[in-house]
Amino acid sequence: MENQFAEIGFIHRTHGVNGEFQVSWNNDFYFEQQDLESVFLLIEGIPVPFFVESVRSKGEDKAIVKFDEINSIEAAEEFVGLKLLLPENEVEVDDELTLDKLVGYTVTSQADGVIGTITAVEEYSTNTVFELLHTSGKSIMIPAADDFIVEVDEETRTITMEVPEGLIDVYLEE
Repeated sequence: MENQFAEIGFIHRTHGVNGEFQVSWNNDFYFEQQDLESVFLLIEGIPVPFFVESVRSKGEDKAIVKFDEINSIEAAEEFVGLKLLLPENEVEVDDELTLDKLVGYTVTSQADGVIGTITAVEEYSTNTVFELLHTSGKSIMIPAADDFIVEVDEETRTITMEVPEGLIDVYLEE
């Protein structure tokens, strides 16, 4: 039975002269929670295993990774841009739905039907707002307050909101 693989990141560039790589992790992969002994690199469409010699964190979504038997910058250069994979059953992902994962969701209201699609989630000092591409083609903002969110349907990628009366009209007036 063939293993199903999950992409956990990619090799961004080489690092130093000893065959190390700067790796960028995917948003939902937390390597600190993993015990990475080996990973697979997708080479010409085929997952090829590599043993991990060391991993040094460089912030939330990057790390310096050294694989066994890659000991020079010349050897490392041919791997730049490759995807890193793990068997799906070995990947611990954060299933919690966070605001930044709502980009692309359709926002509807019981009063107005489809309002638009979330294009960004912006955080300001006092509150967080959804930036939407309204069905009219204009950009609008709606507070991402719990009081306004009626339902989030992950299956249909839809958010039902109770939008304060007149808020959308402010953006649509010329």
